[in-house]
Amino acid sequence: MKNILLFLFLTFSLLSYSQDNYVHSITKKQQFLNLSGKPLTDKFTNMKSVKVVYDYGAKKLYFFNSIRYTYHYDFCSQVLGYSQEIGEFNKESYNPTNKRTYLLANINYLEDSDDWVMELAASDEMNAGLINFFFNEVNKNVFFKDKLKFYLNSPHVIGLHSKKALKIPTVFSDFIFKRITEQSIENASNVGILKKYDLQKKQDFNPKSDEIIIINTTPEFIPTVRGIIITELQTPLSHLVLLAKNRNIPVYVDTKVWDKQSVNNLLGKKVELITKENSYSLKASQKPIPAKKAVKEIILKKDLSVTNLVDLETTTPLNIVNSIGSKATNLGLLKQIQKELKSYKTPEYAFAIPFYYFDQHIKDNHFQDKINALYAIPKDSVKLLEKELKAFRKTVKNSKVNPELLKKIEEKLNAQSDFKNFRFRSSTNAEDMEGFNGAGLYDSKTAIIGDSEKTVEKAILDVWSSFWNFRAFQERDLFGIDHESCAMGVLVHRSFPDEKANGVLVTRNLYRDQYAGITVNVQLGEESVVKPEPGVTCDEFYCHNFNYLGSFVVDYRSTSSLNNGKPILTETEIKKLFDTSPVLERKLYLLWQKRKMAKRSYPLDIEFKYLGDEKQLYIKQARAYMD
Repeated sequence: MKNILLFLFLTFSLLSYSQDNYVHSITKKQQFLNLSGKPLTDKFTNMKSVKVVYDYGAKKLYFFNSIRYTYHYDFCSQVLGYSQEIGEFNKESYNPTNKRTYLLANINYLEDSDDWVMELAASDEMNAGLINFFFNEVNKNVFFKDKLKFYLNSPHVIGLHSKKALKIPTVFSDFIFKRITEQSIENASNVGILKKYDLQKKQDFNPKSDEIIIINTTPEFIPTVRGIIITELQTPLSHLVLLAKNRNIPVYVDTKVWDKQSVNNLLGKKVELITKENSYSLKASQKPIPAKKAVKEIILKKDLSVTNLVDLETTTPLNIVNSIGSKATNLGLLKQIQKELKSYKTPEYAFAIPFYYFDQHIKDNHFQDKINALYAIPKDSVKLLEKELKAFRKTVKNSKVNPELLKKIEEKLNAQSDFKNFRFRSSTNAEDMEGFNGAGLYDSKTAIIGDSEKTVEKAILDVWSSFWNFRAFQERDLFGIDHESCAMGVLVHRSFPDEKANGVLVTRNLYRDQYAGITVNVQLGEESVVKPEPGVTCDEFYCHNFNYLGSFVVDYRSTSSLNNGKPILTETEIKKLFDTSPVLERKLYLLWQKRKMAKRSYPLDIEFKYLGDEKQLYIKQARAYMD
């Protein structure tokens, strides 16, 4: 009797173990949810994922517990008896041949839209025949067979799709991206009064500093608030994201928050907003709203002794950053590195207008009294400050630039005949600095040689006047930067009217931090990546080397809405970015150290362009990326 009971116990335990660890088919949603974990990458928020293995020898399919077994290798070695090391497993499991022990994939579930996608690892070079077979095997063994799609997440499978080699239903990244309803931007917590602002109707947007705000489109600037919930999905390198990270306030995307009654019931009340990696909470709170911390005043270095235009095509003097600003200095350093690497170009005919001329312009036009009046406006008089700043910007734009400066600039521009269009860009000592990136605070303008409208004088005045942009004034105030110690230089170089693609990358893998790599946002032509029009998406992907195989991995998160689902960059163009950017990071840090521009090594935030029919890579800007 004891033996029978023992046998039944062991049989029942084994059955329970297998059911708890894996199944051969998924017949209902709860079964899937019981096995599900989070995807290996953090590309998408709030996605459930179950890993699946097809054992070729046994001709069996396994949907397994994706929390208990983080990686496919774990399941294959611990349950299916695979005995080789992980390096051999990767060689066998991700190659393009039919010689495979296992076929591996993830099944991802988007609960809000009730969509299901099957995804291979971006490193997987599985051939079309095996993909078709594997998909059909999975599809025969799931209850959602009519809804399952194959996700085109890498250049390899996108290429197979373009050759019409895949005979299964497929989707690009935008299919998933457009169905995601939540996105974590900055994980933090704060207490404040909940308010709602309808920016689509151009509602007055002057929140108080004790508010947590809900907004229905991306604003031109981030106000001084306790937290933000926004209804528009963001790219990780947009100005809103970079500024939010700089401030370390809770910011979260919920595309459905506007109409949530539970949230609307809290309007006008004190709430606590807590944002996490895959969720957020918003609840009434009795906690006190934290008093605004006194910030230590920051006095910036400003050297007015440089009175000539600074040619950035030659060497960059050690302390020139205090005379022309970080942006212009960094371009000069990029040009130094360019001479050694030769893998990219930088904007030609670059030079800088030093701080001296900005300071002289204020003195020559007797602006200081007006500027002092701006400083005297109480910080809580937001509307008045915005109005007076706008009026002063107009005053600056209507003033006249020193004729001697104009003569120097025009002589420099006319000394070349290659380009007529030149870009005039802000280069202050209050941006691209440690602890303060200043993304999107100031303006850039184009001048055209010989044009009566887009003149050099107008471009300079427009850039100088942007020093008094409301968003710039407010951000400097928030961080305790003394306005009087700030100065505006101007970086000048040829402009890019014929760009085929423009983008931003960071030299960090933001979605799989265990793999060193880069994260890239790139868009067709001149369309903005950092401040896109509503509803416009760009190509977004990360890439890294896959361990043991040395293969180059590209994994898409979204595809451009302007390019018919096709990748904007070729694999060769992506590889060039991947190979060039970490070298730039190392070399730029060494140059920063010599100039005391950085206390430690940072990932880089790089702006790039691909130009002309030959798709020449240009690096337009590089600065420290501070998360």
